[in-house]
Amino acid sequence: MITLIHGPAELLRAEALAQIRGQVADDPSLADLNTAQLNGRQVTVAELENACDALPFLAERRLVIVEGLVRRLAAPVRSRKTAPEAGEGEDDEASEELAPELTKAQGKALLAYLDHVPPTTELVLVEEDTIGGGTVLRRLMELQGEGKAKVILCAKPRRNELPDWIRARARLRKVKLDPSAVADLADFVGDELRQLDQELLKLADYAGDGRAITRADVRRLVPATRAASVFELADALGMGDAPTAARLMQHALDVDGEPALRLLAMIARQYRLLLQAKALQAQGARPADIGRTLEVAEWTVPKLLTQAGRHTFAALERAMGRILAADEAIKTGKMGDREAMDVLLAELTQGA
Repeated sequence: MITLIHGPAELLRAEALAQIRGQVADDPSLADLNTAQLNGRQVTVAELENACDALPFLAERRLVIVEGLVRRLAAPVRSRKTAPEAGEGEDDEASEELAPELTKAQGKALLAYLDHVPPTTELVLVEEDTIGGGTVLRRLMELQGEGKAKVILCAKPRRNELPDWIRARARLRKVKLDPSAVADLADFVGDELRQLDQELLKLADYAGDGRAITRADVRRLVPATRAASVFELADALGMGDAPTAARLMQHALDVDGEPALRLLAMIARQYRLLLQAKALQAQGARPADIGRTLEVAEWTVPKLLTQAGRHTFAALERAMGRILAADEAIKTGKMGDREAMDVLLAELTQGA
């Protein structure tokens, strides 16, 4: 069997590879003896064939893992570098670059060998990036249809898909999560899937008794929870809650030490979402469509629409102008960070 594991989600790649490793042999020591790991940025197809054609030792199958070969043979490369001058260091990977005609020949050799991988060998091609096309991918897709290969795409979920991924992962880890805890994990950690998984394990140990994890638990245990006050600040401004916005801005700047420009970026994002959500609603878009267009979770759309409903289009556009003016004032030195943020807060909450 040939397997292509590709895509930017490192956790998913590692888990897919671990599952294949576990099927090589029941005895871990025999599995290690029957595993070969090759550097695809340097290996030749002839070397790959030798590794795959070797017979398993005291096991039914052999595992050959190659990282980076498909991308290397698909990508344009420079001609082989000249030898370094005496006394100079040499980059091992750079020295292995092939001239374009040799790379093309290697690609054809790999394509031809895909039909001759022994049934006793599990050949796993691993790529950190998504392979979007090319002859190797097309052939692997054909072999997948014949039951001779498998293509596993390890893509990170989109922002609006992230809460569903967290809930599914929580079920796998036997962790119960309140909806607010899911929201905070998605906001604080984002699409760093390995960190999300580690945080879920930590939260499960903390809960212990099987109770549902709450927002308070997440904010107590998950790093970067100071981001909570930033999101709350953006929401307070959206709702026109001047006292809460002032308190949260002071806390973010003086206690959490948030850079003023980062706060500005978050505030700008909030007002931009409000403006876009209001425009889409005026066009008759449904919440689900608004969520997909803005790439936010659908459950956050009602909150956005509630906040947007408190402002006219003109008011939201003026707010964006004031945010840009504050950004310029800080970057050009016309105002200090704190002065610019205080002025902006007064302008955004005027009349609230």
